[in-house]
This record gives sequence, C-alpha cells and structure tokens, in this order.
Amino acid sequence: MTRSTMTIRHTLAMLFLAVLPLAGHTQSASVSLAGEWLVRLDPGDRGADLRYFDRHEGAPIRLPGTLDEAGYGTPTEGSDYGILTRKHKYIGPAWYTRRIEIPREWEGQETELLLERVMWSSEVWIDGRKTDTQEGLGTPHIHRLGRLEPGSHLLAVRIDNDMLYNIGDKGHGYGEYTQIIWNGAVGRVELRPVSRTGRIRVWPDPATNSVEATFDADGSRKRYRLFEAGSGRNIPFRIENERPGAATLRLLEPAQRWDEFSPALYTLEITSGRGRGKQTERLRFGFRTIENSKSKILVNDRPVFLRGNLDCVHFPLTGYPSCDPADWERIFRIYKAHGLNHVRFHSWCPPEAAFAAADKLGIYIQAEVLWIDWWMSVVNPDRPEMTTRGLPEGLGHNPSADTFVPAELRRMLDAYGNHPSFTMLCIGNELGNSDFGVMQRWIDSLKADDPRRLYAVSTARQITPADQYMATHHYPGAGNTYGLSGEGTAFDWEQTYSRTAIPTIAHELGQYPVYPLWSEIGKYTGVLEARNLEGFRTQARRNHIERLDSVFRRASGALQTLLYKANIEALLRTPSCAGYQLLSMTDYSGQGEALVGWLDSFWDPKGIVSPETFREYGGAVVPLARFDRYVWESGRTFAAAIEVANYGPDAVPGVLSWTLSAPGDTLGRGELSGPAIERGRLAGCGRIEVPLEGIDSARQYTLTVAIAGTPYRNRWSIWVYPPCEIPQTDVLVTDTLDGAARQRLAGGGRVLLLAHRAGNDRTTTPLAFTPLFWSNSFFPGQTTKTLGLYVDSAHPALSAFPTADHSDWQWEPLCRGRAFVVNEYPGLRPIVQPISDFHINDKLASLFECRVGQGLLMVCGHDLTGGSPAIKQLKYSLLRYMNTSDFSPKAELTLPDLQALLGNGSEDGTTSAVRYEVICDGKKTAEGPWSGHEIEVLLKTPNGILGDLQVVFADRSEGTLEIEGRKSRLSAAETALFVMREDTNDGRVVFRATAEPGGMLTLTRIELVAR
Repeated sequence: MTRSTMTIRHTLAMLFLAVLPLAGHTQSASVSLAGEWLVRLDPGDRGADLRYFDRHEGAPIRLPGTLDEAGYGTPTEGSDYGILTRKHKYIGPAWYTRRIEIPREWEGQETELLLERVMWSSEVWIDGRKTDTQEGLGTPHIHRLGRLEPGSHLLAVRIDNDMLYNIGDKGHGYGEYTQIIWNGAVGRVELRPVSRTGRIRVWPDPATNSVEATFDADGSRKRYRLFEAGSGRNIPFRIENERPGAATLRLLEPAQRWDEFSPALYTLEITSGRGRGKQTERLRFGFRTIENSKSKILVNDRPVFLRGNLDCVHFPLTGYPSCDPADWERIFRIYKAHGLNHVRFHSWCPPEAAFAAADKLGIYIQAEVLWIDWWMSVVNPDRPEMTTRGLPEGLGHNPSADTFVPAELRRMLDAYGNHPSFTMLCIGNELGNSDFGVMQRWIDSLKADDPRRLYAVSTARQITPADQYMATHHYPGAGNTYGLSGEGTAFDWEQTYSRTAIPTIAHELGQYPVYPLWSEIGKYTGVLEARNLEGFRTQARRNHIERLDSVFRRASGALQTLLYKANIEALLRTPSCAGYQLLSMTDYSGQGEALVGWLDSFWDPKGIVSPETFREYGGAVVPLARFDRYVWESGRTFAAAIEVANYGPDAVPGVLSWTLSAPGDTLGRGELSGPAIERGRLAGCGRIEVPLEGIDSARQYTLTVAIAGTPYRNRWSIWVYPPCEIPQTDVLVTDTLDGAARQRLAGGGRVLLLAHRAGNDRTTTPLAFTPLFWSNSFFPGQTTKTLGLYVDSAHPALSAFPTADHSDWQWEPLCRGRAFVVNEYPGLRPIVQPISDFHINDKLASLFECRVGQGLLMVCGHDLTGGSPAIKQLKYSLLRYMNTSDFSPKAELTLPDLQALLGNGSEDGTTSAVRYEVICDGKKTAEGPWSGHEIEVLLKTPNGILGDLQVVFADRSEGTLEIEGRKSRLSAAETALFVMREDTNDGRVVFRATAEPGGMLTLTRIELVAR
C-alpha cells in the first residue's frame, strides 16, 4: 500500500517508530552536554547588544536543570493565591554558555544541538556566530550548528521563557497552575551528527503484512534489521520496491499487534552510508490500527472502552515534566494497576519518555496544545487571580496564537507521530471562544497528511465534521454525558450517547475534593512550597479541628470512592458510551488547590482506595447490577438485573455467582448461567430476586457478584430497615426553640430539636450529600461548602442506625438541612460532623447533643420530615437513645449561645443574586415581554455556578439561540440551555436569540436555574 492510499479511510493501519533516546549513530552517536554551564540573567534583554554570546561568564548552573532548581531569580515572600509558591521566580531571557568538544570522527559532518525540553524559545550562537532560533513548548528544540572543526568551541544558548505567543497562562503547557514558568533546559542536552535520513515515517498494510518507510532526506540505499524489542529475536522480512526516499518491507511471519493488553514492540535498525559517514539508527515500533464507529473507538478492529485519567503536569519537586522513562513507567504502572488504559494530557504535550513508557505498557495517549476560553479574554476586577495574562482571544481571532498552534501541532506529529500509544490528538481544552471553522481546517490538513490517529478540534463546546471522537460533559442536541442518581443503580446515559454521531467520552469525570493531610506539607522539598496549605492548617488549628485531618481525609475519600464507583458503573451500563476521562487520580495543586485525587501530587496513595478495589468497578471487565434503590424496607423483595461489561482481551465465562449477605446473615445466594460473554460488549446475564423477610433489626448487606473462574467481581451495599414505631417517651420533639421547649429544658427535661430550617448564612451551612465541585476557591459561587460527613459511628445515638464513619448511600436522603458552625465551642463533640472545605475549615455539627441548664438537648440539622426508611430509622434511633440513661451529654451551651446558633433562617440559592439586562435590537428594555429581531441578554451571576438558562418564547418562534458562543436552533417555545461553571467564571453570561431573516422574536420569560 502506498502512502497516498492511506488517506481514503479512517482506519489508521500503521507501523509506529520512535527513535530510541541513546541509539542513533554508531560512531560517537552523541555527546552529552549534561553538567556544569554558566548562566547570566538578562531581565533588560540587552544580552545580544552586550555580546553575552562571546564570553563564557556567569554563575554556575547544571543542565539539564532550571533557574528555580539552581536558586536563581527573585526570592518570593508569602503565598501565591490558589497554587503552590515558587521559592524563586524569573521570567525573561537567560544566557547559558559552555565549552564543547567536537570529536575528530565527526569531521566533515553537520552537527546539531538537541535541547529536549525548553520553555519557550532558544537561540544558539557558536563561536560568536548565530545559527538559528527554535520555538515550542511540547517538542524538542534541534539547532543546526553546521560543519564544525574538531576541537573546542564556545556554545551560547539564549533561552526566553516569556510568553512568546499570546495563548494566555491558564493552560498546562504554559502557566503556573501546576507546571511553573521555568527557564532552563531539561531532558537530553546533547550534540550529535545530523541524521542522513531526516524524519522517518512508516505506512504499513497489515493485510499484506508489509510496511512502507519514507525518509525526508538522503535517497541512498539503506540496510535494515528487524528484531523483537524484548527478546532480540530477528524477524525475517524481504525488501520490496526500494526507491529514493522510501522502501517497502514485507514481514515473513505474522506481526504481533500492539494494544493495551499485548503491547508488542519491535526494533528496526536502519544503516546508511559507509566508512566515516556511516550512520545507524535504531527505532522502536508496534503494529496497531485505529478507527471510529458511531459509538466506539476500535483498536485493531476491536471495540475499546477508554478508562482514562487527566494528566496536568504533576511534578511538584521540579515544576516541570520528567523526561526520564522510569518516572513515566512508574506513573503508567499505577494506571495499569487501577485498570486504566488511557491518559489525556490536558492542554499540553508530554515528552518522549511518556510516549515510550506508554508504548511499553499499553496506554492510549491524547495530547493537546493549549486552553483558551471565554473567561480568559476579559478582566475580572473582583478576582485578579482569574485575569489571564494577555487576555487571549480565541483561535481564529488571535493572529499570535494562530501562528503558534498549527506549527506546534505539526511539531508534535513530527516528534511523536510514530508512537503506537499516540492514538488521539486534540487542539486543546474547551476552546469556547475560538472559530471552529478555522480550527476544523487545521485538523483536516493534519488528518490528510498523517491519518495515523483520531483527531478532534476541542474537548467539549462544539462538534465539527472534522471530529473523529469527542470528550465532553454535554453533547449538543443530545444532553449531558454523566451524572448521579441517589436512588439506586438502575439508570444509565444511553438516552444521550445513542444520539451522538461519533464516539463520545465523558469529560473530566469526578472533581470530588478530599480533605488534606497536613503532614503532606513536608513533602514539598523542591522548587515549590505549600505555603497555602500552611495557612489552611493555621485556620484549622484556630477552629479546633487541626487534629482531625486524618479522619476527615478518610471520610471524604470514602465518599469520593463511592461517587466514582457510581459514575463509572453508570457509564459502563451505557452501551453507546466510548469511555471516560477522570479528573483525577492525583491531586491538582493549582486552580484554588483542587485536591481531588485518591493519590497526592507525588503519585503516592492517600490510603483512600486500593488499586484492587478500584479495578472491581474501573477495570476492563466489570460485573454490574441494576437495582432500584439502596435503602429497602423489610418485607419487600430485592431485585437486580445482572450485567457484565467486557472490554478485556478475550471472552469471559457466562457463569456468575452471587450472594446477598451481612456478617453471620446470608439472605440469598445463587448462580446465573449463560453463554460466554464476548469482548467489546455489555451483556445481560439474568435477574436475581431475594425476599427481605425475617429481618427484625436494621442492617447493612453486601451484594457480591463474581464471574466464575476469574478474578472479576463487584460489590454494592444496601440497607434494610424493619418497620419501626417511634417509642413513647417524655422527649419533646419540636422544630422551634419556643417557650415550651425552653420551659422543658429549664425543668431538666429532654428535647429533640429538628433544626433543619434553623440558623442563618452566618451560623450555618447547607447540608449536601456530594462534596463541592473542584475547588471552593476557584468556583466560589457554590452553595455546597462541605466534603461529606464524618460520623461518630460508635455513638449510642446511632446504635439502631447502622453506619460507617463516613457518608454512604443511606445518608443521601438525610442530607437536606443545615449544619451549624460551632467554632466557638471546642468542648462540643458532634455526633455527625459535616467536613468543612479546607479553604474554610469551620467546625461543623449537623447532629449534636448538649446540656442547656438542667435540660438535655439533641439538635438535628438533618431534615427528618421525609418518608424515606432511612429518615424514619434515624429518628427512631435518636429517640430510643434519648429515652435511656446513656443520654447524658458532657458539653454545655447556655441558652443565649443556643439562640445565637439557631438565629433566623434564610433561604439559600445561588441564582438569587443573578441580574438580567435585556437589549432588543440594540436598545435596553426593562420590562418584558421583549420583542425584536435580535434579543441579547447579559446575565451578571455569582462566579462559578452551574445551571440551566430557561427561556420561553411566544408560539411559532423560529431562529438561532447562542449562549457563550455555542449556537443551536430555536425549535420549541420553551427550552433550557446548559450553563457551565466556566461560563460564569467571569461573573457574566451572554445569551443571544436571533430571528430568521425578516422575522421577529418575543421572549416572555428568562431565568437561570442553578443545578
């Protein structure tokens, strides 16, 4: 098959090549320049005029390395807002010089300088003569030095880490959220002869077991050797159709395919020239094909389910990504241990070492360039940390970025395009304010030139005809791609995914924060310090909760695990879903300290969930159960439909065993038998039913489903409550601290105060089952300010309400109401303590007991007025306890203290502060209904809220709707438009409705409803 025939289909059948780091030429293949250099900072950018390139002067520095690591730059004081703080900062040019030796063997050959990783531009002088300038954030800088005489030469490199092109500083390729804006050179720093062959690309045809290799330079005949990368066994082949710049090789045995389960790799050795000019290059490669169906990505013609994670440059000791394959192998082995097969490099491109490690271990890579969205193009006067440097306009409107991005995409393909792991390329993240027509043309050009992977224009936002897959949280015209139901597991997202036109991946799934462990502060021993966490620890100490960090982390982490499991299983129950990308396995140290990982920023476990447990619901083969609810009443029949999602290497047995049990109490067990379950599909396996009879006390049971003869199993908790009658007691149950309640307390009586409507915004915070989203600092407009519950599960008040020490599904119907801020009462120990977000660190109590004068009081902020069996059971457990002598609180509150805590209730709501300004055909219009050919509405909102913009038009209205640049047809009188948190990050949302030519629209109602 020739190169040209490859472009007629999306199947990307190919042999992938990657130059081995230390292979290359056999005669003095490379000379490492690692070691001591001299550096001079040039903040005034006068170094060229002062001829810094002519003098070997300056302070000592080791390369590879950075100014931060050497301790050069301006020392910093205090803590940067929302991120780790650099010890030293410097942005601008710096000059690096050293003496180099050209080997005698290189005489007559051109020499080049390789700087594997530079931020952002590098200019080179040799013996006072300027050679060239290279640019790029995610690819090597290779400088041609010309033919140099053997012996000593002065090499000078000017590196400038200032913003060369206006892409802003909020993406991960260039910014301070996680990677820092460092100056230096990292990875390989070396001299080498210029390659005779230039760029090598290969275009295989698996059907004929042959491959065409093409070369940009040197049309001379070459000699080839092919062998297995692991064993070194020679692979027989014959050369066919060798011609200048290309050759076709036919393997004489079937090639092993590369994928996540069998990442088979080979080595190709190419030798050109003879004598002193002889050059040998060794390149590692693997066979695989990739294409898209309507709903799935196919690797080697087999459906895969992408189980991915976002990588956002987490290297807090250095502030830059490692170029050591061993570091990336460690990271990707953690992926594989958890059952993951995919990584999305959010708005950045990793170094060669990451691709090589992914090749070796079987990881599918999505690489990107940048992130620019609407909120980055405007000044945010109320939140200076949100104002983006350069206020970059979107691509297609930004000549500076429009120059950089297409060139960087080409450089990425040239540098890494032969890697089998490089399966997906996307321009960037959430490019909401960009011209999608312009970007589509860029992608079309890349696909035509190099159809060896799948391409997409942008994550989220819009779908274009160029997209071969999409990662998004909302698919236009289809709906949201993930979410939760607290009732049970009987739901899925097929209604959305069945309406998509290309494989669609759930975008940035999770973002559930976990409380930090303060001892982690001591791990930041490199160029960054966790001064922000030190401030939060001081706040926790002031509010008497510093020593609870360990239990808070465990409890908030348990809730995170619960929610990840529910989200992932819902997507696995969705036949048309192509996969998910988690945000994320690791903490994210920027954007307002989004500590969302079950691993910390060093890729070390927090003790939240083991890889073995995660694989039960996050691996390649997962048993699933669909049941209506987590909370049951005895006397009913538990029913569940059992399925298996098999995206493993082979078919699995169709025989499954199941049990529904608690310690010492098995309610049912059985076996389901069926045909083998083929790979690449979701299969129904049968239904189980278990009568919930003879249960006379509340219990938690575990449903376990396992596939016979395999390690695959999964588990779910359910709670069964018998009918409970509220005991007859002398406890006064009231929702108001009225005269009767005060009199009962004054007389030494007992009172259960149902306080779910008490308090105010100063003395309480709303209860919520799920934690706040991402970061309260980055998205401050959220109602939820908590990270789950820490429960004193051994307290006798809960003896009839089985619970762990953290939130679980039986708590979901109870998480309506209020938690009280009890910072001023160190002696008060809550029975249930909502975990205050660590940016706030309030001591909270949603269920607590105390003495008030002679009386005994239980205050319950959980709403106990609903009909859920869990609600009834908790109320029963409290009253049973309060009727015993065990009810003897130690903490004391005065009546004025209590009245101050309870205060006056106030309604919560994130949309109450929204203001609307309506412009009809260019004129402000105060009162509705609003009519005109074009109606524009400017909404001023709290920062970072999520919601739906509900708009109602008069009957038979036709036209176009646009919200924050996303367009859709007006096809119904009433519609709801999704409003993302990113839309409101700048405190404003713009909605526009335009009638058909010559027509008019009448808008009768508009309201932003928070989710």
